[in-house]
Amino acid sequence: AILASALAVLLTAAPALRAQDTITPHKADLSGREVQVTRPILVDTPGSPRVNGALPVITLDQDALYVNSKWGQRVQAELERQGREIAAENDRLEKQFAQEERELTELRKTLPPDEFRKRADEFDTRVVEVRRERVNAARELQTRANDERNAFFRAALPVLAAVMRERGAVAVLDQRSVFVAADSIDVTEALIQRMDTDIGAGPAAPAPTPAPAPGAAPA
Repeated sequence: AILASALAVLLTAAPALRAQDTITPHKADLSGREVQVTRPILVDTPGSPRVNGALPVITLDQDALYVNSKWGQRVQAELERQGREIAAENDRLEKQFAQEERELTELRKTLPPDEFRKRADEFDTRVVEVRRERVNAARELQTRANDERNAFFRAALPVLAAVMRERGAVAVLDQRSVFVAADSIDVTEALIQRMDTDIGAGPAAPAPTPAPAPGAAPA
């Protein structure tokens, strides 16, 4: 029972550590707060009123801006790769611990009770520690996803300010807060092109230092 419960500690966490659960960025506004996504109704209004020849308000789809930019595509590709590595390592550890559990179960027939209890406790401790490491790996991946998204929007602000000046706009509305809008005031595509030209894929994250295999002796 001790061995089964120890192995279950790792297996219970497995669904939360899959790649698709760790690489999905939060849908958030520029301040990082999560918001409910609601798309506006876009209408074609060639005769939209202008102030001094310019539209005073422009709209922006933050999610589309990030996901379709070179920066966002780079980050998504990197996070997907790292997420697959985490999932593969989780699967490897799951099989490893299952095999060790079977071996210990067989040894129980021949080991003295005290010796078996000692080995079972060591196994339990190691499974709990590895589970903690895997949860931390998933959290670090999600943290990086959030950090990259926030860094992108910080970098986008000066570019957005330039677009506002060029268009004579006094405000930028997130499309999620707009019910009906003329499609001519949306600057998402224009901003993607400017971001790709001016900033590109953004700063690449340094390669992570490979972590030692669970249970390996430090160098």
